[in-house]
Amino acid sequence: MQTELFIEHEDYSNRKVLIGLSGGINSMALLCWLASIEDKFKPKELHLFYSHFTEHSPDTELFTLAGVEYANKHFKKVVYTQMNNSVLDFFENAKMIPHPMIAPCTRALKIEPMMKYAKENDIDIDLVGYVKDETRRIRNMHKKNPSTKQTKGFPIASKENEWCFDIVKKEIGWYPKIYDIRESNGKRTFPHNNCLPCKNMQMSDFEKVKLHFPEYWEKAMQLTENLNKHWGRNKIEFYTNFGRDLGQEKQPCETCNFD
Repeated sequence: MQTELFIEHEDYSNRKVLIGLSGGINSMALLCWLASIEDKFKPKELHLFYSHFTEHSPDTELFTLAGVEYANKHFKKVVYTQMNNSVLDFFENAKMIPHPMIAPCTRALKIEPMMKYAKENDIDIDLVGYVKDETRRIRNMHKKNPSTKQTKGFPIASKENEWCFDIVKKEIGWYPKIYDIRESNGKRTFPHNNCLPCKNMQMSDFEKVKLHFPEYWEKAMQLTENLNKHWGRNKIEFYTNFGRDLGQEKQPCETCNFD
């Protein structure tokens, strides 16, 4: 299947390919997909870049390292780079807890270091694990910067989220336990394996962190006390205090909702 958004089974054999592992299900599913293509199409070099945060769920780093071990079995050359950070330390040093509309933490601690790495290592293409319900984000990215069509690929953009869970369970054997926490209606409590808490969370999400990850919540509350700043915003607070100031309604920032 082929569209302007993605090409399945592209020939990567003479290219340096980068995958930014987020510790989430979609980027790992992307790695598993790449391992499943014919050997003659696999990249000559596969670079894996992971920005680890102290605030990630407890088994996230182990999950990422399991993916690296898996990659070493399926590709001729794998180069793995890991950065270690704390988003709470970043906020404390910046003396702020960012609003959902902006994501300085993601840009400074994830995006910019990976862009620098890609440039320094002559990466040919950066593969991103966006799936079917993120098609709008892919189109917006291309619209804002047409050059991304040559430098970024979205090979699993036709897949559903559940496909990601299936292929990761099959190939890696497990995924972070945070994804198995569910509401009474069966819906996943945490659809993304982001920081706990993430500055994008509304108050209801923040309360879920308190329930399931109380140690993480306590550290976040300590930061609130130290800075006298606010974690979590509901829609009324968001549109009243921020959207009105802009004279328009805007959705919270999606930058750090990788997967």
